[in-house]
Amino acid sequence: MKVGDVMVKDVIAFKPDDKIADVIETLRKRRISGAPVVDETGKVIGVISEADIVRLNSPIELPEIEINPFNPFAFIEIHNYWKKVEKIPEEIKRRHEILVNGVVRDAMSKKPVTISPEASISEAARIMRKNDFNRLPVVDREGKLIGIIARQDIIGVLARQA
Repeated sequence: MKVGDVMVKDVIAFKPDDKIADVIETLRKRRISGAPVVDETGKVIGVISEADIVRLNSPIELPEIEINPFNPFAFIEIHNYWKKVEKIPEEIKRRHEILVNGVVRDAMSKKPVTISPEASISEAARIMRKNDFNRLPVVDREGKLIGIIARQDIIGVLARQA
């Protein structure tokens, strides 16, 4: 069985300039965990997912430091540590700004993995497992979005075969 046989053709997709707040609302209302991002020609240029959005609201861990008191250059390690720590408030502010006022291009995964409608279901499953994806945009030869296949679509095929 091929991806084109089971893909969903009516795909929710976002544009790079769509507001993150609108994406959050759409994902929630439609009960989906993500969607492709397309340019003005319909070419897939990214994917925006719940994981991308949650990452904006996740805690930032302090960098680790190990100082050897016998190292005469330990002050350099301390200096480098503080340079990293000083950037944390800036990163928190940047993430907050994206959540509140940002657009899709600020948070999307920019290297989309796509699949052809001619690919097998098992190939789609392999790609999803390897990359821990819930969905794959299905594209034509020009990279334009023509559908989407999700884990649940593959499960549906397996259920029909059982």
